[in-house]
Amino acid sequence: MTVKFEIKDQLARLLAQEDLIVEHKNCETAQFNVETRVLTLPNWNRASETVYDLLVGHEVGHALYTPNEDFSNIKAPKSYLNVTEDARIEKLMKRRFPGLAKSFFRGYVELNENDFFGIEGEDPNKFSFIDRINLYFKGNLDMKFSDEEKPYIDMVSQLETFADACVAAEQIYAFTQEKKKESEDVPTPEMIQERNEGSSGGDSDWMDGIEEENANENANEKENANEGDEGGNIGNSGGDTFEEGFTDDNLQEKLETLCGYSYGDTIYIEVPEIRLNRLVIPSERIWGYYEKRRAERQEDCGDYDPEAYYLQEYNDFKKSAQKEVNYLVKEFEMKKSASAYARAATSRTGVLDTGKLHTYKFNEDIFKKVTVLPDGKNHGLIFVLDWSGSMQGVLKDTVKQLLNLVWFCRKVSIPFEVYAFSNEWFRQCDDAADMPDLTYRSLLHQDDVPNTLALAGFFNMLNFLSSKTRAKDFERHCRSLYMIASNPGGFPRLMLSGTPLNEALVSLYKIIPEFKQRYGVEKLNTIILTDGEAQTIPYLIKYQNNYGFNHLSDRCVLRDRKLGTTYNIPSRWSGPTTALLKNLRDRFPEVNLLGIRILGGGELRRYLANQELKYDEVEKVMVQWKKNKSATVAGIQGYTKYFAMSSSSIGNDSEFEVADNATKSQIKSAFTKSLKSKKLNKKILSEFVEVIA
Repeated sequence: MTVKFEIKDQLARLLAQEDLIVEHKNCETAQFNVETRVLTLPNWNRASETVYDLLVGHEVGHALYTPNEDFSNIKAPKSYLNVTEDARIEKLMKRRFPGLAKSFFRGYVELNENDFFGIEGEDPNKFSFIDRINLYFKGNLDMKFSDEEKPYIDMVSQLETFADACVAAEQIYAFTQEKKKESEDVPTPEMIQERNEGSSGGDSDWMDGIEEENANENANEKENANEGDEGGNIGNSGGDTFEEGFTDDNLQEKLETLCGYSYGDTIYIEVPEIRLNRLVIPSERIWGYYEKRRAERQEDCGDYDPEAYYLQEYNDFKKSAQKEVNYLVKEFEMKKSASAYARAATSRTGVLDTGKLHTYKFNEDIFKKVTVLPDGKNHGLIFVLDWSGSMQGVLKDTVKQLLNLVWFCRKVSIPFEVYAFSNEWFRQCDDAADMPDLTYRSLLHQDDVPNTLALAGFFNMLNFLSSKTRAKDFERHCRSLYMIASNPGGFPRLMLSGTPLNEALVSLYKIIPEFKQRYGVEKLNTIILTDGEAQTIPYLIKYQNNYGFNHLSDRCVLRDRKLGTTYNIPSRWSGPTTALLKNLRDRFPEVNLLGIRILGGGELRRYLANQELKYDEVEKVMVQWKKNKSATVAGIQGYTKYFAMSSSSIGNDSEFEVADNATKSQIKSAFTKSLKSKKLNKKILSEFVEVIA
């Protein structure tokens, strides 16, 4: 079973009871930075769930209880302190989280079964004292200890502080050294043989007899001790076959085999804290510039008004759009009322109903009733409009759909804001007083923080329309937006640009909470109208003392510290967009993220194929598309709901008009054409209202 790293990140944070930063990297051992509170875990992707829980619990124990102190002056090898400190922190973790004891027990059983301590086929009771202590406190409870050794076992089991662990390591090491010295002082048969070969003189015969007798006695005692009698000298202090602390070394080496190394370390990318007041251009500033440029153009044209045709077109469109707006209002009120009645409660008032009073002999229900309707939720809408060059062919028709929706919001008193993402507002700036420093770096919308997404360059969110605008100004703004959409090249700072959709999504991290706070809405819908994929978004990287930009890659992962979640950034072009949308959904679960995309049939199939949908699911959507010239898909790419609209049908708004002398077939043809032109809007608008109501 594949281990889900984001779940283990959550486990580490829960155990630590703080917002630790958990990172998975290509490293041999876990590390914890006490100052930055960053817990770095190796990529233990070959470990089972049980062992992973053990390792995470163990490393969090170090994070909580092992201080950042220099222990180089301790009078014991490092392996001794490793053993005593591991025993201490695991005891404290099991005391703090009793349920973790099972994970430790089962994890060490599995490690023992897979010979992670390197003791297969050996008798553990013959190992050095420190290795037997290590095995005992890591689950091997069959270890045997002499009467001299048992006090040290009690000492380790009672450790509370890091200083206690250091003292225990020193005392155990001193004890083993003393036992080793004692064993070296006792002459062995080999030592006696060497003395005999190198000695001469008359006294050697009787001395040899005495030394041989002593050597035999010592050998017998040692043999009896190794049989494991209680109170005997169990184990060997120096380790004839294994070096002291070898079980700890073996465990560390074997744990490295659980790591699945990949090319390069994982790079954790975060959403930056942005300066919204610099990023968002208010509507008053936008339309002030528009009026100024329009007046200059009118002066150059004399009596000829280049926008007269578009003005008449706008007035005709607004008049015809009232039917769709009224349809939206009716549908919205019906959906809202139906939802309210579904949650209605009926109760008795305690007042007699005179119409039922005559039935009192056989009917107990003679009181008046009242139906209580719960208060409806406050709604709000945020529109994000694609202001890129690829939108030019469908921009006016998209703006028409947008105006239908904002007029609907205005009519039912739903607060809204309309933003368009663009790279041209400051790029085309010709006023030195307005923007004196036009460098790429000077327009950075956040502080220099490494590994954060960079909203650099000339990106801005143009706040075209707002519900807080006065009625007179609002009508002027709607008309001006229609004019620009009809002729987008006439105003340099409002020209179409690239597609900074990812930057727009990053700005929503600030725009959404500010909108909710300003209007006090409970149900917020954010609608993104676009026709394609986003351009790449870089992230900040530090080179010595300077900052630069780097491109996202497959090694990058989007991390949300507030939620403790991570999101893979797929290699496909829409990868960053998908990761940001999913994170926005998780960060703001009460917000609907709706996508409206204008595209052709072939483009829709390619788009769906890139979203990892099954073939049957793609075909089902395409059937819907062919029938209605529109399609609705739920849960795709992070959107709550995704509306695909045909670019060839979105602008088809034919009216039912026929000549006075038209034949029956001509009337039928005109009527059919009129119905088809309204079919797309009716279908999409109906589903749209159902979502936002």
